[in-house]
Amino acid sequence: MKRATTLLLALLPLAASASESFTLNIPQRLDASQEIGEVRILLGLSAAPAGAQLVVGGTTTINLGATQTVAGDSVSFLSGAGNHVLIRYRPLSNFAGDFCAGGGAVPKDIALRFSGAQDVVDFRMSSFVVGAPAAECSDVSRRIADTPATITPTADGVAPALVATNMGRLELDVILVLDKSGSIAGLPPGAGPTSMTTKEMILKSAAEAFVATWESIDAPTGGVDWNGDRIAVTFFDNVAAPQTLAGADPPANLFLKRGNGWGPAVTLIDTLTPGNSTSIGAGINSAMEKWKADPVNDATVVVVTDGMQNTAPLIAATPSGFLGLTPVAGLNQELRKRFIPIQMIGFGTPATVDEELLRNISLETAGRSYMGVDAVTMFDVFAMTLVAVLKGNTASIATRAANPTTSKSVIVDPSARRVVFTLQWEPPSVNAFALEVLRPGSTTIATPTHARSLPQAAIQTFDKPDVGQWNVRVRRNKRLRTERVVPYTLNVFFLEQHLDYRLSVDRKMLRAEISYDGKPLIGLPAGALKVRMLRPKASLQSVLRRSKNKPRRATPGDPQTGAQLAALSLSPAEITMLRPAPAESLTLREDKRGVYSIALPPTPISGSYAYEIVLDWTDPRTGRVHREERLEQFVSEKR
Repeated sequence: MKRATTLLLALLPLAASASESFTLNIPQRLDASQEIGEVRILLGLSAAPAGAQLVVGGTTTINLGATQTVAGDSVSFLSGAGNHVLIRYRPLSNFAGDFCAGGGAVPKDIALRFSGAQDVVDFRMSSFVVGAPAAECSDVSRRIADTPATITPTADGVAPALVATNMGRLELDVILVLDKSGSIAGLPPGAGPTSMTTKEMILKSAAEAFVATWESIDAPTGGVDWNGDRIAVTFFDNVAAPQTLAGADPPANLFLKRGNGWGPAVTLIDTLTPGNSTSIGAGINSAMEKWKADPVNDATVVVVTDGMQNTAPLIAATPSGFLGLTPVAGLNQELRKRFIPIQMIGFGTPATVDEELLRNISLETAGRSYMGVDAVTMFDVFAMTLVAVLKGNTASIATRAANPTTSKSVIVDPSARRVVFTLQWEPPSVNAFALEVLRPGSTTIATPTHARSLPQAAIQTFDKPDVGQWNVRVRRNKRLRTERVVPYTLNVFFLEQHLDYRLSVDRKMLRAEISYDGKPLIGLPAGALKVRMLRPKASLQSVLRRSKNKPRRATPGDPQTGAQLAALSLSPAEITMLRPAPAESLTLREDKRGVYSIALPPTPISGSYAYEIVLDWTDPRTGRVHREERLEQFVSEKR
């Protein structure tokens, strides 16, 4: 009897257990503050993960739910939602102290083996680095796709090589935090007395197109999907109002999965109604608190405001000197230590918006900050913010143009696995324009893989696009009243599969980190990366001193300072003095492997500066490449 039992037990593992092995490759990025501090790998299994184990380095076995230190590194093996397990690998041995101290980092190849009664059917992974090295280095929060960690299926003598579908990046949670204070009912800066377009209309239109464009860019493609991406919407005036969405995840019904369709989010944004005073802090805290109660994916917050905070809770400097908020739901008071990127969009001009505050919020939390003044610029900054959210995932802008009157060419290279054309125009005009896209060498209007129309937007998506020069033109709807000039903007996005890049700027230096297929792209031709610097012609203070316009009356419901009302009364010509205008043109040069930089000229005038970067080269490794991006920064008088 004993011998029969022994035989039965020996046979069982052949039918009931599975092992698959692979190597985790963590490269050296050659930037001490941007070495990879964490890799997250989500394995999809054929059954629930109970009893599964992870073997590290061939000798250390980690049970499900445990974290162990292996050769100085931290390795967690955790249950995920449904039939998933999550591996979190932190190469702590690469850092002398915090995650900015990676000067001694070396490449790592770590042997991993999944063992259990389940098969691994698919996987997702993302790599993370320090998001704001000038502010906080104790943890990582920014996804990267330039020189990321990778997986190599490798038999280890015990188990065969991993056979599983690569599903791409880990999924995302994005919370839109939209200002509905009383001032949003007013006209944008520089609007004429007969203008039909309010800031409320522009905000709704731009935010709705943001959602629809993201849905188009990252729609499932080639067996890869991100149906678990989630979006949520919070409105704020003097208080925050998280919005429930039909089909969103219970029990709160705030976060709506892409797989359920994001139409309800677009519809809900259109219900925004101007209210009272402005509490940016309430909007941010509410968004983060709701996410913290349901943190399915790592989160990014996108805040849009047209005013200055005037109602508690206020964002203010803490004793450390960094910005903080009343802590909620276990979140740190300091925004930088919450490790949730905040992308800021200011809608207006300086004095109507606390631009320095918005830029500092983004600087300390690994976000980006942009300023929009009118409909066209708001559409642009939402497009650039979307790219900032998706960097490391990854999306880019091939080209953008305001009011193009002739056909616009678009260079499509092998890295683009999807091209998305978006056309947006100023409300309240509905169905004012149409897109006409032509493939390379064709004079026939192309049929898109998918098309979508919004009241003030047309979106066309082309999967597996032909390499070469495409052309796009904008056709005006004949039914539109010809006496009214309707501004519009065209943006063309790529969903990347080979190229990735990161751009960063401070007052002294602009840098670009370029990679292709995850490896540094070295030795690009001279002139491949150029930047046009834009600077204000005058400071706000000097323009206000010279202005003879009578300040506007305050908008009901939202207290406004005398300086805000004076700024709202500036003429279009005076606003032009404040907006960044073309100045120097510069060329980036390679510093080290795949890192290109340029020292920036002085910034003597306080106000907004912009840097329009063009990546344009022809190289045997990539073909002809053209990308455009814009960075902005605020220079304070208190420097």
